[in-house]
Amino acid sequence: MKKTFLFILCITLMLSGQLAAQKKAEVFLKYSRQEGLMRIVIEAETPVIDKTDAASSDSQIRIRFPEIFHLNAPGDLPFQLVRAEKSIQIYLKETGEIKAFRLSSPARIVFDIQSPDIHPEKKPAGMAANTFVLDAGHGGYDFGLTLKDINEKDFNLGMAKDLGAALSKKGKKVFLVRKVDLYLPLAARIAFANQKKPDIFISLHLSTTGNYVIYTATLDEQGRNDIVDVYSLSRRQKQYIGKSRALAESIGKALNEELQVNAIRRELPLPVLQAVGASAVLIELPSPAFTAYDPQMKTKLINAIIKGIVAYAQ
Repeated sequence: MKKTFLFILCITLMLSGQLAAQKKAEVFLKYSRQEGLMRIVIEAETPVIDKTDAASSDSQIRIRFPEIFHLNAPGDLPFQLVRAEKSIQIYLKETGEIKAFRLSSPARIVFDIQSPDIHPEKKPAGMAANTFVLDAGHGGYDFGLTLKDINEKDFNLGMAKDLGAALSKKGKKVFLVRKVDLYLPLAARIAFANQKKPDIFISLHLSTTGNYVIYTATLDEQGRNDIVDVYSLSRRQKQYIGKSRALAESIGKALNEELQVNAIRRELPLPVLQAVGASAVLIELPSPAFTAYDPQMKTKLINAIIKGIVAYAQ
């Protein structure tokens, strides 16, 4: 009897293991179209997306997953989809510029395909950025991050003032969301920024890591929330999103060249970016635990940011 029980138990465990091994990862494919831009989103659990490889050319997107998967996709796709056991091939009907982003919450890979004939956000040559709004993150009783004798709110304000002074010397009109150690609610920050009608909005923050990270807003509907809706994303940042991405790319490139770093670009549904009617980025600077912000370093950092702005505005 005991031997029979052990035999049945072993068989059961073997079958359970086989079933677990046969379980397929759930992968979701979504797409949207708007003003010459098509967005394709591949979404799955974080471990799957982290190990997924993606590559693209002018008219193809190739995605290889780490395991066998089950694909959930709409039936009326405007492109040809060919799938294999662990991969997807997407053949576009028209060639175009393809940009890929990895995003989280939920984990996904996003492909933006810009039509080569439609560029609604392309800037005319020589367009200048003359008016800036600089937002020093946190303030007042909102200290932000704290490290030894450094509070993020104070650090952000100092950097905003230094960057503002450097821009003013170049003849730019600069407005600081806060000039002193003062707490301002999100609604007040956004209202102030839109009231000044800037060409560029920059929010400054500190990171807990040693990375330079530049954030832009996202038009992914999954990232929308009540706060964003209140501040009318559809009428504000939506029409500037291409310019914001170009600004982030330009500043990131300048940081890489001037400071020999690897600036990271991310898209998040941050209300302070989503609701601003201007080219808008949030720059997260490395923690003082990883970078010594002496006067020489601050000067190099500010010059790098301005170099990126100048390259973007040309």
